[in-house]
Amino acid sequence: FQAADEPAYLTVGTDVSAKYRGAFCEAKIKTVKRMVKVKVTLKGESTSQVVQDDQVKGPLRVGSTVEVKTNEGLSSEAVISKLTDASLYTVVFDDGDEKTLRRTSLCLKGERHFAESEVTWSGFLSSGVQKKNVNICLK
Repeated sequence: FQAADEPAYLTVGTDVSAKYRGAFCEAKIKTVKRMVKVKVTLKGESTSQVVQDDQVKGPLRVGSTVEVKTNEGLSSEAVISKLTDASLYTVVFDDGDEKTLRRTSLCLKGERHFAESEVTWSGFLSSGVQKKNVNICLK
């Protein structure tokens, strides 16, 4: 689930909270293998199609009117009804560890998305998470 004001996909260099052994820890996006699925409703028709973001000309925002190359190869005007970020993100944690994750395992850093936590219970300590800055994602 993405908030309405979040981008369709995240970019290299973005600070995030990334899932690591059950906790969300501070990290930075190192690489992105971008794949955004865009569900559109074709204008003049009541049919919907799902296309890749590279088939869309216009802003990648729900409710935007865009030009889309349909699955049949034709150009058509359409309205975006849903965006799904299926990209793969490689993140680097504060201690240098790297992990490749899907968007569902990332939160944008910011007050509305996570709150710092000083959680140090034994479950985290025994799992090795103590070396990371732990955050709680508020989705």
